[in-house]
Amino acid sequence: MTLTKVFIVLALIAIIIVLFRGLYHMVKHEGDTKKVVKSLTWRITLSIGLIILLVVAISQGIIQPHGVQP
Repeated sequence: MTLTKVFIVLALIAIIIVLFRGLYHMVKHEGDTKKVVKSLTWRITLSIGLIILLVVAISQGIIQPHGVQP
């Protein structure tokens, strides 16, 4: 497994962790919206970074996308 694929998997895990952290703050700390907004901001930032990484990796030929063949 290449380093790029490991980084992609780690980024997906980080996005899921931050998403659940935002959910936790939303459920347990109902009046504390700053933590919820901060968690969701991190999730959006990580998601955009992952998309940029994927676009660059595909354009450079580091990873090869494959589609579903009909």
